[in-house]
Amino acid sequence: MTILDFPGYDALLNAVPTSVFVLKVGEDGLPRYVMMNQAGLELVRLRSEDIVGKTAQEIYPGAMGERALKKHLEIIEAAEPTTYSAVIPFPKRVVDLRTTLTPICDANGTVRHLIGFSLDVTSERERDEALELTKIAKEKAEEASTAKERFLANMSHEIRTPMNGILGMSELMRETALTPQQKLYSDTIHSSANALLGLVNHVLDFSKIQAEKITLQEEPFSLYQLVQEITTLLSTRSDAKGLDLRVDYGASAPHRFVGDAMRVRQVLTNLIGNAIKFTDEGHISVSVAYDLHAKRYPLRVTVADTGIGIAPEAHKGIFAAFEQAEDPTAYREDGTGLGLAISQALVERMGGVVSVKSVLGEGAEFAIHLDLPVVGGVDVSDRAVAKRRPSAPGFEDAKESVAECAAVGGEMPSLKGHRILIAEDNRTNQLVVGKMLGATGAQLQFVPDGQQAVEAYKSGECDLILMDLSMPVLGGLEATRQIRAFEKGMARPACRIIALTANAQPSDTAACLEAGMDDFLSKPFRKGDLLSIIAAAP
Repeated sequence: MTILDFPGYDALLNAVPTSVFVLKVGEDGLPRYVMMNQAGLELVRLRSEDIVGKTAQEIYPGAMGERALKKHLEIIEAAEPTTYSAVIPFPKRVVDLRTTLTPICDANGTVRHLIGFSLDVTSERERDEALELTKIAKEKAEEASTAKERFLANMSHEIRTPMNGILGMSELMRETALTPQQKLYSDTIHSSANALLGLVNHVLDFSKIQAEKITLQEEPFSLYQLVQEITTLLSTRSDAKGLDLRVDYGASAPHRFVGDAMRVRQVLTNLIGNAIKFTDEGHISVSVAYDLHAKRYPLRVTVADTGIGIAPEAHKGIFAAFEQAEDPTAYREDGTGLGLAISQALVERMGGVVSVKSVLGEGAEFAIHLDLPVVGGVDVSDRAVAKRRPSAPGFEDAKESVAECAAVGGEMPSLKGHRILIAEDNRTNQLVVGKMLGATGAQLQFVPDGQQAVEAYKSGECDLILMDLSMPVLGGLEATRQIRAFEKGMARPACRIIALTANAQPSDTAACLEAGMDDFLSKPFRKGDLLSIIAAAP
């Protein structure tokens, strides 16, 4: 006796919360429904009289019914339990069913009935589809992010190359005898080029922050020295506007902390630069305070000005990307609208916050609140001590005087007799480097690609190689590797190699050092930067 012969089997199956149905194989070999429990009827939204005595093809019209009947017949033929999926479309919903059909045979092994169990797996399908769509969306977003990074890196490289020519030549022009009008023109070209370079750097920084690819260095640094350096550098701008740039470094504030000095410098430079930009008279004050008893953010650096101020309702918006608080009657300069957004993001990455107090027409006060570890023990000298490798052959006698003159803008000492090989494919940049180094008296040899740089080095001797990265025929990285391999094979002393390149990403610096270069200078570079890096021991 089977469950099908049990007098109350239909009541028993109706008590089961899962869809259960039974088909009977007729004399014509076609399976017809003889019952479906209440859970099944509710699932397919049919009544018992709609299905009893009918095949699947008679119940479900079209291709869906044909497929269902075909599946039933295949299971009868195989006489084995089978699990399969079926989709039933309703006007406002598509139901995805996972069904298991089990054949019931008589004593002769002939299939007489099919018992089925169906589960509604629509939510699982929707979940899987959502996960798959999320995966696809994530992959597309990553592809888009990678494409954007590649585009920005390429854009940066393409802009920096001509910018090196503009800044380099305008700097050289300013060193010549100019009329007042010519000086105005050259100064305008130089400042505009610097502004464009700042815009490129801001866009790249903002892109990295958005992609969460900004990494912070945790190293000891002197905040006292950092503040002095920044204010000294920016004092030329405040002096030009007749502003008093004041510094108040609290007597109880530690001088040395552990953190990312470069990023702290970037934030303070932006805040102080903004204060100077939006102040026409009065003063800018930079103050550093440290509260030993503060539970959070004991370090506070404040930049206050007597400038145009910011309306209270605009305080929140100024930290948004590409937003600026603008007073049409007082606003003097354009910008990217990214400086404060970048500054806030960097401070937050350092675990701190940025606050602002301001009233329109009454100046502004920006403060960064940080919790940087204090370097223990007695502060060492605030004077920076550079750790470098031994000097390259031929430059020991001149390097100190070159560095000193480069720093103060004095006459260049003679490097006559010293040979410098410059691998650079851009003619304008060749001209810039040639003019910048012309006064040194060094013997300069230019080659337009990395392959010629390798051959020139093998066939002659030189004291220094200035190597571009992106060049035809052979790039600077591979050229450097071949030069280092040649030196090793010939037991020849390593020649100093400095990268001069528009590839300005941190990964580019790492790639240069890994390839065997000794130093890195990104374009556009100033004359003083070039002379200083040549003068310094590698």
